[in-house]
Amino acid sequence: MAAEKRNKDLLVGAVIGGVLGAVTALLFAPKSGRELRADLKEGYHQVSEKTQQIAGDVAEKSKRIVSAVSDKAQTAAESIGRTTSEMAGKAKQAAVQVSQEVKSWRNGKSENGTDDVATAEASIAATTVEREEH
Repeated sequence: MAAEKRNKDLLVGAVIGGVLGAVTALLFAPKSGRELRADLKEGYHQVSEKTQQIAGDVAEKSKRIVSAVSDKAQTAAESIGRTTSEMAGKAKQAAVQVSQEVKSWRNGKSENGTDDVATAEASIAATTVEREEH
């Protein structure tokens, strides 16, 4: 980005320097008024054409840059959206599995009449670790 600005500044400086040099040369040249006016008119046309060409080049480059940035932003947004959806799905699956294990543990507890808290905690911890690894 800094290199582009430097190139642009160099180009603008070269154009301005060229115009000033041409005008100075015309004004100090020993010519008649008619010849001087004709030379000034020709110089004006050259500068005008060059300015239009530069403006067209800048517009074209700007369009390419905007297009590239837009494409990259869209790609990034799509990637972020997919990743977010995947993570939400995994979180939902983990919550459902934990819920099912808790229900299963409660049903087993009421059927057996035993309090097997350590087994349930180990099962939930293993599920959590398994989900974090994926």
